[in-house]
Amino acid sequence: MYKKLKGHKKETIQGLDCWVPPVGYVFNHFSNEIEEVEIIQRSARKKDQYWEPIELPIDWQKKRRSEMQRQQDDPEYFNPELESIRRREWGRRMNGVWFMNNGEPTYITGLHYYFLNYYQIDIGLPNYREPDRKEFYFLQYCMEDPNCYGMLNVTRRRAGKTFKAGAFLLEGISRMRRSNGGIQSKTNADAKKVFREAVVSPFRKLPDFFRPVFDTAKGVNPTSELRFFKTVKKGRQAMEEFSSQELESTIDFKSSDVYAYDGYKLKRFVQDEVFKTVEVDIMERWDAHKFCLDVDGKIIGKALLTSTVEEIEGQMDVYRMLWEYSDQGKKNQNGRTKSGLYRYFTPAQESLEYNEYGKCNVESATMYLLNEREALRSDQRQLSSFIRKFPMTPEEAFRIDADRCLYDAVKLNDRLDYVSWQDNLVTAGNFEWVGGERDTKVKFVPRANGKFLVNYVFDNEEHSNKIETRATKKYPLNMLKFVAGCDPFDHNITVDYRRSDGAAYVFAKYDATASHQNNSFICQYIHRPPTAKIFYEDMLKMCVYYGCQMLFEDNKIGIQHYFEERGYGAFLMYLPGSPKPGISGSQKTHQQIAEVTEDYIVNHIDRVNFKELLEDWLNFDINNTTKFDAAMAAGYTLIADKGLLKDAVMRKSRMIDVGSMFRKHKIG
Repeated sequence: MYKKLKGHKKETIQGLDCWVPPVGYVFNHFSNEIEEVEIIQRSARKKDQYWEPIELPIDWQKKRRSEMQRQQDDPEYFNPELESIRRREWGRRMNGVWFMNNGEPTYITGLHYYFLNYYQIDIGLPNYREPDRKEFYFLQYCMEDPNCYGMLNVTRRRAGKTFKAGAFLLEGISRMRRSNGGIQSKTNADAKKVFREAVVSPFRKLPDFFRPVFDTAKGVNPTSELRFFKTVKKGRQAMEEFSSQELESTIDFKSSDVYAYDGYKLKRFVQDEVFKTVEVDIMERWDAHKFCLDVDGKIIGKALLTSTVEEIEGQMDVYRMLWEYSDQGKKNQNGRTKSGLYRYFTPAQESLEYNEYGKCNVESATMYLLNEREALRSDQRQLSSFIRKFPMTPEEAFRIDADRCLYDAVKLNDRLDYVSWQDNLVTAGNFEWVGGERDTKVKFVPRANGKFLVNYVFDNEEHSNKIETRATKKYPLNMLKFVAGCDPFDHNITVDYRRSDGAAYVFAKYDATASHQNNSFICQYIHRPPTAKIFYEDMLKMCVYYGCQMLFEDNKIGIQHYFEERGYGAFLMYLPGSPKPGISGSQKTHQQIAEVTEDYIVNHIDRVNFKELLEDWLNFDINNTTKFDAAMAAGYTLIADKGLLKDAVMRKSRMIDVGSMFRKHKIG
């Protein structure tokens, strides 16, 4: 899946280019060559072609017992018929298979074949489903990519995610020497259940050629660990039917503790229900455990983190962070995501009403879900619950309950849903000095990895850079049209183990005659450059381009000094009655931010096109604002737009000196 080989065809799945071998061929992991294989076909009739488990011959057990009896006297003996089947099945397990599905040749990975044909769950063997095929493709890519620690899989309930994770764990460890596999879940009891139902039970039902020798000293149903060792003291009779060769590998489970597997080397690792884990910080836990899969910077093992989306509990902001940090579209210079994982989401409309070919009618399922939503429109709480049970986008899976949101969660979630479905609402790029020469003119340059997101730039560049130079100082001339707000970064580490970003917005004021958007955020900056001066320069260029003033949190005065030293002090906003530019980061200010934000959401939420801001508002905690860079910057922007009085005492005065509300400048 990971490497492009001759003749392979690309299938892009959630941002990963998975390379599928040519029809009727597989990549042989034993010989490292492409080889031709049989295309499994249960019927010559197209409509009767679908997946059906490949059963062993009806007399398999009889012939196997006979073979074992002869091997007691001649260890080198094997039944040619049985050996041929064993080799075939091992080849399919390792290399995958092709089968005809309603006239369409379909490739499934070796792990998927193992899952469908041998991994018996509580209802027997799993059914073939097209979304599972894509999911196993994605997982195979993760396992082959040397820069990926594994996969973060989020899906709705009853999609079989725990059993797939069990198959991933069991299949790998039961064929690898001196390897360890581990399980964690939201509690120790849940981890034990995964071990029992998704590892031990399917293992006992495997055919003998897929079932390595295991330690039966504590019985044939191990309760704490599955050890692929010879039984030392007892249980030899129970092992007579197995090969005497031992793998010396182990599968076990541990508590949800942050450092449960600290010091272990793991080849396969499962964390089940990560988004329902409330006993520990899952980010801290993953950061600790990914080193169990790593030796000297080289990834030697793979992890599968899973969770359902219904009734997500605990720290939603931390869960979102793990999801965002696992975005395969955002990698560092080493080719890795921030978490080291790649994320995968199965939409509800792709996982309902399967036909005999394992396919879902997406259009019909989408219409069903939309009709159900419409019927619940009058009851927003039930509607929100339904959406979270059957999410059509990752954003819907992480919807915030109204009870946990300071603002109108329904409006915010609805807008977030809309923004998530739309393309090209914003453009990424950078503001740059023309010709690289400072203090000339600023232009916006679209770049895929740009620091800014904008949804309004000037159609005519002549309308940009509306500033005036008086002696050595610069003055903005678009103050009646635009205003900016900024939350500068410092060197403090937030409670969720990240450093704060610098954040800023530009806001288009109401203007009935203007062609640009009114009462709307038109530019966003959420970034942490290597140095503060780079950030300050970014803010300066943004303000110059729009010709506007900026209100900033004055607790961090570095930005004030930078603007003034560069001759752009007039671009810093003074609130009425304040002797210095900026606004304090006080509790009183936080309350003002909450008030202006609530008002804006009620009246103008349909004008917000920045997903990061919507998510910040959904999670905003007025008592712990340090990790909400976007919400704070937007709040300062709205305060600047309204020109709120900084001091509550001044609000009580009925007589206000209007002249005192404006800075005086000598014209000429």
